[in-house]
This record gives sequence, C-alpha cells and structure tokens, in this order.
Amino acid sequence: MVGSPTTAPEDIDVGAGLKAWLVACLAVSGAVSLFFGMINLALAPLAPFIFVIALVMTMTVTGIPAVLLVNLARGAGWPRGYADVCIPACISLLVGAVVTGGQPATLILAPLGALGGWVYWYTAGKPETSHRRYGEQP
Repeated sequence: MVGSPTTAPEDIDVGAGLKAWLVACLAVSGAVSLFFGMINLALAPLAPFIFVIALVMTMTVTGIPAVLLVNLARGAGWPRGYADVCIPACISLLVGAVVTGGQPATLILAPLGALGGWVYWYTAGKPETSHRRYGEQP
C-alpha cells in the first residue's frame, strides 16, 4: 500500500512566540498603568507599582489561554492578524465579565486585549498576513 504524500509539520519558533507574548504583556501593563495615572493624577506616583501588578496579572491570566488559543486558531484555519487581535479582545472581555459579574467597567478590557493581540502579532513579525490562515503552508 502506497501512502499519500503529506506535508511536513510547520516549524514553530517557540522562542519568538514567547518573546512576542512577553512584549504584549509589557505593552498591556504599560497601558494599564498609564490609564490609571491619567484617570487620577494622585495615582501617578504609583505607576511603577501598578505596572508590576498589571504585568503579573496579565502574564498569569494569559499564559495558558494564549497557548490553547493559538492551537485552536491553527486548527480552525483562522486568518492570522485578525485572529491574533480579536481572540484576546473577546477573551479579555469574557474573563472580565465573569470575574466582575458583568460590570460595565470591564469594557476597557476588550481594547486592552486587542492591543495585546496586535503587539503579539506585530512582534512575532506579522506572520501569515490576512491572506493566509493558521496552518496553511506557503
């Protein structure tokens, strides 16, 4: 029996993905500390502390979901770029709504998730732009 030719699995640069994820976490944490400093100038001196808290929370909340969602997007063949921005925006909003019981203040989490997703996609080198999908071979 002759087997059908298959394509080799896509080489995935885990180091680049981790670097992009870390840069995205830093960007979101910076945006959070800037946001709190702009809302209340009395909090401006606490910006470094707010940044560290936001960084720890962002890394804790996004670590495992990021791995799972990248694999989901690859398996489903979703377009890169769009998926990298929209998935974190939706997940951020959903997690915020669950944690806070649906408080309207959680709406700020969607743009933060989108920012993190865009920074991740951009830092990863804008892989597979919108005309290609997760899992497609060149």
